[in-house]
Amino acid sequence: MHKERKHLEDVNTLVFDLLSKVEKNRQKELAEALKKIGALSEGQKKIVSDLTSKLVGKIFQPVIRNIQYAASNNEEKTLEVVTKLFMLNNN
Repeated sequence: MHKERKHLEDVNTLVFDLLSKVEKNRQKELAEALKKIGALSEGQKKIVSDLTSKLVGKIFQPVIRNIQYAASNNEEKTLEVVTKLFMLNNN
């Protein structure tokens, strides 16, 4: 049981690290885009921010589901590939 809990914690950490990295990049790119666009109202900035957030969510939702599936089926190689693919050891 302890091993299963550790495995679940590792997977949760993997998902957290992935989403944190994606969000950090989204925020950076959003800031750069808003600078280039120029004068926008706060409402317009929120629309652009919400758009990027929704896009990221839609793109990464299946990735997260596949990570969870791989974890529940002990597909360690898949989890290793995700870690390497998204460079999660090199934050």
